[in-house]
Amino acid sequence: MAELPKQELREVARRRRLALVESVVRHTGAVDKEHLRALLEVPRERFVRAEDVERSAEDTPLPLDDGGLATISAPHAYLLSYRLLELSSGDSLAELGAGSGYGAALAAFIVGGEGRVVTFEIDAALASWARRNLADEPRVTVVHGDAMTSAPDWRSATKVVATFAVDAIPEPWLAGLPEGGMLVAPVGPRDRDQRLVLATKHRGVVKVTAHGAVRYVKNRSTR
Repeated sequence: MAELPKQELREVARRRRLALVESVVRHTGAVDKEHLRALLEVPRERFVRAEDVERSAEDTPLPLDDGGLATISAPHAYLLSYRLLELSSGDSLAELGAGSGYGAALAAFIVGGEGRVVTFEIDAALASWARRNLADEPRVTVVHGDAMTSAPDWRSATKVVATFAVDAIPEPWLAGLPEGGMLVAPVGPRDRDQRLVLATKHRGVVKVTAHGAVRYVKNRSTR
């Protein structure tokens, strides 16, 4: 069988992502239209391992390494976090856990030309992969470093999202939130006990609320 031209392949992939968008709407309910547009337009197949390309349009996490220590989250998981953060055009976001760069690519689409994304990745190979995937995205900066100690380098970010689970939100993260800042993170000691948590800072006081059960990979840092 002859191979399809690249343009046709892109169209096939986009049609598959359209089905993904419909699945995510059924799974999560009301979703911001720009968030859904990001899901449709950002080619997830570019951010998965070659052996997982055929599954890239499924609403499921996929491994980014052989040990299962890092994953690209299910697409709906990114949108759940972005919905809590009310992520929108012009925002500045710090992402804790870049993986292959897919979450940062979605966020960059949403924040647009006036927004900025800085994303931190503890694994050198993944950070390098994310940089390659995001090389044509001037709104994103990829930092190879420990997200647990990244707060001083969040720059002007007013919104923060963690893509790995922590036992409790680290105090440096809360201290690093600016006035009016928002942070979303999966919190819990075991997979089955994790909750998606939103922390907001108003007049120096941090308020923390839980927003449903989730399942994320654990923190890889020794801190």
